[in-house]
Amino acid sequence: MLSPHEIATLMLLNSNEHRLESLDPDVLALRHYELVEVRDRGGTTALQISARGRDLLKRLGMDAAH
Repeated sequence: MLSPHEIATLMLLNSNEHRLESLDPDVLALRHYELVEVRDRGGTTALQISARGRDLLKRLGMDAAH
């Protein structure tokens, strides 16, 4: 089960891509559950929500389309 902070972090990442500056415990948990991915974008490392993360938000009614 995800904590409220982890769900909030997932929602924040869904709203836009964030540059990776540190891996806090919420992000580490989301990575563990394969809900976010770390991407290298031309020398910049960024967090991106995964397909699994988007699916979870959609099932919770919190996807960006709403």
